[in-house]
Amino acid sequence: MGLEAALRARVEGYKVALYEAASVGEHFRRYGPVRLFTPFHRNSTELGRARLRAAGVKLPAEDEILTGAQLRERYLLPLARLEELSGAVVEGARVSAIAREGFTKGRSGDSRADRPFLLRIEDSRGPRLERADAVIDASGVYATPNATGPGGLTAIGEESLGASLEHGIPDLLGEARSRYAGKRILLVGDGRSAANAIADLDELRQSGEGGGTRVDWVHRERGGSAFSPVPQAELDQLPVLRELDQRAGRIARESTWIQRHEGATIRSYRVLPSGQIEVTLADGAGKERRLEVDRVLALVGYRPDLSIFRELQIHLCYASEGPMALAAAILSSQAGGPASAKGCLDQVPHGPESLKSPEPDFYVLGAKSYGRNPNFLVSLGHQQIEDVMTLLGAAEARLNAAAR
Repeated sequence: MGLEAALRARVEGYKVALYEAASVGEHFRRYGPVRLFTPFHRNSTELGRARLRAAGVKLPAEDEILTGAQLRERYLLPLARLEELSGAVVEGARVSAIAREGFTKGRSGDSRADRPFLLRIEDSRGPRLERADAVIDASGVYATPNATGPGGLTAIGEESLGASLEHGIPDLLGEARSRYAGKRILLVGDGRSAANAIADLDELRQSGEGGGTRVDWVHRERGGSAFSPVPQAELDQLPVLRELDQRAGRIARESTWIQRHEGATIRSYRVLPSGQIEVTLADGAGKERRLEVDRVLALVGYRPDLSIFRELQIHLCYASEGPMALAAAILSSQAGGPASAKGCLDQVPHGPESLKSPEPDFYVLGAKSYGRNPNFLVSLGHQQIEDVMTLLGAAEARLNAAAR
């Protein structure tokens, strides 16, 4: 989202600095070999495709299904190298905090909008401060996974697991093979990420070195459903998702190497002298049981990092932690139907007003704008960029009128 927004803003004539905490497309790089559910045209913009074609870049077919790594290599990295973004993309620079120059969080007033933002940037040279007239936070949620303990809390001992606890979907058939092949694994989660992991672990087991791989699978009670409910419309319209749902469901039902702990919660972890991890589970009645595993693969979703704008006046939803205006619009659009029937494909843009917050000229875009709500689509973020450009243009027009 940040890259697409930067390109759109440069085309409109704005000066832009795009700070990447790691590298361009880092979250897609970490998503690696996982196939996206939606085709290329949904994960790119018309502007981006046109600029790349003009630069002689051969793009994927519009209906092609890419992996996360392929989208980064074939679209995002070429996008960052466009002449329009020359000098704008700064990699390895983390924005750790944002404030208003001359204003604390609690100080309000009309003049607040007249002062620039202060961004604390941290890179290999150390911390520094930069100023900006408008700020877009498109930092996503993939870098801040949820904890695995009861009620969303961190389980006792979870912090001590170090590299034995992994979030996100590792490349189980490639780089991560040696970490998982032949091991006993605690898999936590029951969504599409867990479905991907189960499918990959099944393929790993069928290879010569992975035959001894075993899985203890902790997931919510689903009344017989192996994964989180997926609206039928999504299964009908997204063949990749339908195939994954069917394959992982079959593996979960038929495999003897998976031990399911449906409805259990994780109370604690303890690293044993052997290096194995003792996991304490509790069932719905509070009865505890212990098991020993080699690794923990936690696919339990993500949350936004709110610390970055703690010094700004941002109104957040009490449930999703997304910006309140957008969260309210999403909730209103879903009224009148069961929550389980509302998935990614049911989401619609909500217009420029939904992106406003009490802090003028500060906007949260992309997955982070949905907070803990997982039903975000990249194409929604592309429309958000257009809406923000509308707001920035209107603000510029007001300033020009005042100056005259």
